[in-house]
Amino acid sequence: MKRHQSLRTKLVWSALICFLFPLIVIYIVTNYFTRDIILEKVIANAKDSLKVAETEINGLFEDTLTLSNFVLMNSELRQMLSTNRDALQPEEQRRSYSLAYSQLSRSLDELFMPKNDYDVTILGTKDAFYTNYSHSDYDPTRLYGEDWFPNLSNREMLAAYWRGDISRVTGGKSHTVTMGRAIRSATYSPIGYIVIDMNERLIRPYLNGGADQEMMLIDSAGRVMSHSDPARIGKKLDWWPLEKEKQTVETDGETYIIVQQTLESNGWHVVNLIPLNPAIQKNKQVLSISFIVQALFFTLFFLLLTVRISAILKPITSLSKFVTSIGRGQLGSRNGIRTNNEVGQLARTIDYMLDRIEFMIQQITVEQSKKRKAELEMLQAQINPHFMFNLLNSIRMNILVRGDKENAELIGSLSSLLRMTIDRDNAYIPLREEVATIDHYMKLMNFRHANQIQLVTRFDDECGETLVPRFMIQPLIENAIIHGFEQQHGEIYIAAGRVNEDGKRLIRISVTDNGAGMSEEQLEKLRKQSEEREDGDGEGEARGFSGIGVKNVFQRLRLIYGTKFKSWIQSEPGIGTAITLQFPIEVESAGETYVESHIGR
Repeated sequence: MKRHQSLRTKLVWSALICFLFPLIVIYIVTNYFTRDIILEKVIANAKDSLKVAETEINGLFEDTLTLSNFVLMNSELRQMLSTNRDALQPEEQRRSYSLAYSQLSRSLDELFMPKNDYDVTILGTKDAFYTNYSHSDYDPTRLYGEDWFPNLSNREMLAAYWRGDISRVTGGKSHTVTMGRAIRSATYSPIGYIVIDMNERLIRPYLNGGADQEMMLIDSAGRVMSHSDPARIGKKLDWWPLEKEKQTVETDGETYIIVQQTLESNGWHVVNLIPLNPAIQKNKQVLSISFIVQALFFTLFFLLLTVRISAILKPITSLSKFVTSIGRGQLGSRNGIRTNNEVGQLARTIDYMLDRIEFMIQQITVEQSKKRKAELEMLQAQINPHFMFNLLNSIRMNILVRGDKENAELIGSLSSLLRMTIDRDNAYIPLREEVATIDHYMKLMNFRHANQIQLVTRFDDECGETLVPRFMIQPLIENAIIHGFEQQHGEIYIAAGRVNEDGKRLIRISVTDNGAGMSEEQLEKLRKQSEEREDGDGEGEARGFSGIGVKNVFQRLRLIYGTKFKSWIQSEPGIGTAITLQFPIEVESAGETYVESHIGR
């Protein structure tokens, strides 16, 4: 009979296969792709050394361009090149020209004579103008007959022509890099030329890449301009130009890794050739050691996993079934797994998460109920028609009896106030706009009741731009006018300032009046109403112009800012009442949601 295998045995064999298969695949893939990996590593190392050579060589060419720039930008030299010496008739003009030429020659000697490895030639359009070498060594006018010389006139303004050459001054005993540029007049026509021959031996020290590397400087056509072996200079490379993204070349029967950097000064290339086979053999040893170490670690991990399979299997199975039941909606059940390991910790965490989810569902239900009540409250917050009728009738009668500037201001205040109450798209407005609304309201209330109540504000520009809930202060002002000023005159003070508590930026706003004040019993009743979190039926609270009572102000701020909102109420009979509000400057995410979902409708 076929022997039945336990689940543990199946898991052990599965784990063994899962370990052996990756090891075999890693070995095959590593050997297959080792060439590309080695190429990338060798190229990265070669680029580092090549970058140094490219920087130094480019610096030499930039120095050569700088020397020629001095000549091209010298206005005195350009003027002398433009002058026809044979046409100078008065003796005084010739002496002046000779004196200027002598001074200019000394300046050029000071510039070029220290450059022992540079042969500098400045030509006019017909004859030589200046050289830093003897004409007995080389006649500079012979440059006019060189086949490459017309290229200087055909190039763009300030463009340089580069080529490899042999030293004309030493009779071909050394190699040079020649740079030529045309000197042009104000009309861009050539009036002269400058040719600088830099000795190739200045470049050669930077092309020493080591015993296993071959570095060289080549032009755009693939001709060797500088090499550690002078015999290679001037030869054309048969494998240049390179194919796109090609990293190896074959020459003289051997494969080389090639790395190249392009010079910014003239577009030539610094090339580094590294033999491929020695690099592969050296890096294969490192890869083999790495593979053996990985195999040892895989084996050790497999043994440890086999030991732990039996202990872990049972709680995992139970936990899997429990999670499946949760997915079916059985959120009231608990797993009961209490083992002292990672699985037990995970099981306890899931139980804790389920407890939190149930609590959050209850909390969300309560919050949604509060928000629906707040939404209904805001939708009902409309302008009191009776108030507006009385106010408009008073203004109308006043206009009929006497027409003056005061009535125009009253109408303007009424217009601003109507615009603020009708436009409820923005639940948050700057503090200065809230205070401006209160100022308009005060003017209208003083007119309506023949009061002489003054509004005094004190806050800086920074506080004035702080966003606060709309109609946050107006109900407090309205309450002070109606209940606090029986004598129909007095002052109301509004002050605001920023404070820091526990690293949080807060704004503190106080509304103070010098009215009748409240008794201890009235004060305690108002404090209890301000601390209530649930909305009642709204009975017993007067609703004035904005349709928002004093109690509603505290409930709105507590709903928006939560526990971060604080308030203080002080009052004494015959002295007055002070209400202070404090809340964060930045609107929390809960507040933003409240604004978008409810107030802004």
